Amino acid sequence: MDSPQKNTIIVLLVIILTTHFQLVSAQKSENSTNIIERIGEAYAESLEDDADLSTLLEDLVFFSDNPLNINTATRTDLERLHFLSTIQIENLLSYIRNYGQLYSSFELVAIDGFDTQTAADLSAFVVFTPTEAESKSYWQHTIDSRYRQSVETKAGFIENESGEAKFKGIKPALLLKYKASKGNKLEYAFTAENDEGEEFFKGNNAKGFDFYSAYLAIKFNTILKEVIVGDYQVKSGLGLVTWSGFGKRKSAQEINIRPLGQGIRGVSSTNENGFMRGAAFRFEKGAFNLISYYSYNPTDATVSKSDSLGNALQISALQQSGYHRTESELSNRNSLTVQTAGMHLRYNLNRFSAGLNYAYQHFNLPLILTHKAYNRYYFEGKENYNISTDFLWAFNRVNFFGEAGMSRSKGKAFVGGMEAQPSNDFSFSLLYRNYAPDFQTINGQAFSETSGNRNEEGWYAGWSVLPFGKVKITGYADFYRSHWLKYTSASPSNGFDFALQTTYTPARNIEFYLKLKHENNTEKSSHEALLRYDTKRTIQRLRLNADWKVNELFDAKARAEFSRYQKEETNENGLLLFADLAVHPGSKLKIHTRFSWFDTPGYNSRIYAYENDVLHYFYIPAFYSEGLRYYINLSYALNSHFKIYMKLSQTHYLDDEFTIGTGTSHIEGNKKTDFKIHIRYRL
Repeated sequence: MDSPQKNTIIVLLVIILTTHFQLVSAQKSENSTNIIERIGEAYAESLEDDADLSTLLEDLVFFSDNPLNINTATRTDLERLHFLSTIQIENLLSYIRNYGQLYSSFELVAIDGFDTQTAADLSAFVVFTPTEAESKSYWQHTIDSRYRQSVETKAGFIENESGEAKFKGIKPALLLKYKASKGNKLEYAFTAENDEGEEFFKGNNAKGFDFYSAYLAIKFNTILKEVIVGDYQVKSGLGLVTWSGFGKRKSAQEINIRPLGQGIRGVSSTNENGFMRGAAFRFEKGAFNLISYYSYNPTDATVSKSDSLGNALQISALQQSGYHRTESELSNRNSLTVQTAGMHLRYNLNRFSAGLNYAYQHFNLPLILTHKAYNRYYFEGKENYNISTDFLWAFNRVNFFGEAGMSRSKGKAFVGGMEAQPSNDFSFSLLYRNYAPDFQTINGQAFSETSGNRNEEGWYAGWSVLPFGKVKITGYADFYRSHWLKYTSASPSNGFDFALQTTYTPARNIEFYLKLKHENNTEKSSHEALLRYDTKRTIQRLRLNADWKVNELFDAKARAEFSRYQKEETNENGLLLFADLAVHPGSKLKIHTRFSWFDTPGYNSRIYAYENDVLHYFYIPAFYSEGLRYYINLSYALNSHFKIYMKLSQTHYLDDEFTIGTGTSHIEGNKKTDFKIHIRYRL
């Protein structure tokens, strides 16, 4: 791109940014959509391990559509909101027990640990209905269908000289989901999904979709409190042993580091991994709570050895993509059967609770790794088990928590800490974790720098301060090291992360924040040498963000973000600028648009940004190279039952020689265009 054009784009976006800074006052609190986007944005940079954020955000979408009655909400219900801390939840429940029902959001600020922002956030997802006025529960049915397709043709769909393409299936990605519930007593759901390139009603998927999921959940008023049959998630303790789905991550806005949402729940996510398939039961008697579960789940794996008849004898890796488009991917499909069984026993006494967790897992084929120095302590074989004990001790404004565990390999792990809120203007958290190199978790998702809950020791501190009425300062510092070398290092490594965010809210409809993030760690040198060695890598990011609710019709956002990557002789500086405009011309129609310009030398200096999308689709792209991205996203309610969501987006790389994707995902040209349409029917 020539210099005059580039300068014109920069000047235009700077004008938009500065225009957004000339703000006017209004009195409207942040709505549920803004809160969901804020939480998704907070974790955007922590998803490089492909963690599934959908369950967390779908909880918020559910309560946005089906507000929770705060006067009858349980601890488990409130934990599903995710932005409330353990202290706030305990104090809220205690307030209702001691003073009776809440009738207005204005009462929330009288509860210890609640400020005006937390009260406004909570009010977007709850109602204040007196218990005696609660109506009878009725059946609610929801059908969701989605069509998603890239306009440009990927290499996997292009036929060779023999008329064959590597992708065996259709171009669009399809989703069909049905969910029904009667109050909180009975719920069942069915999900069918096809990724792009997967066959549909032919070939390997002669019976329709590539992936099916379903569950039935029933709650009782007996010792047996809950039964789930089908696909479900289990979350126990602090995640050392079993924590399906998304676990805790570092965030400049996050001081609530104890994972919430323990228990069992049905899952209708399109993520083809990270769930159990079988049955789970929850019992409760007095102060004791028991969860037991069993799962029999075929899963994808790389077969490394077969007999003369082609029967698999051993595997070398588990596959997590969920794609079944090519011959290679299809050969890995359901090649391994995983059986998992476990229990979680919990004792609750006022504000103290303690738990015992056990999980056992068996593979029908042995996992034999290609041995490397870094994977010396990784799990191999056919069976594994974990056992742990955890506790929570909550006071009025402080709680202590911890979990200690051991695996079949005799490897040990511990994670524990505290969260405190001495006043409404100040809160902090501390956490220590120590995971031995030979600790081999089955489904763990405890707090850590990397996935797997192994080979790491670290100290984390987070804080939130309100020094003035309109200013909030949040941040964290994390020091960590590995006991043994890692895939990215030639020797035991160490690192330090630091983040600081200052938020200024001059009016309830206006918010600015400035966020600084700094990462230092050691990894393998890029230089070729007989003996590999580690060197320092530094990543820095600086973000200036402005949100402005102009009036009931318009919302606006502007952002400038700078990134820097340094390693040996490599120095990369990246920049992202974008402007958003959301229009609400009526109660039925909402339109959200964004225009972005980015310029980074490469993937090392990439910048993440959460995007507004169609219902139940959460997209956080990484921007690198130089280009433009723009989209329009709209939703329209035809009536009280039907609602349509649509999104059209395009990324245009300004270098005509830029290559989009690799292998079967390669696209000829420098543009990538995507279209999505989602239709929801509710009765």
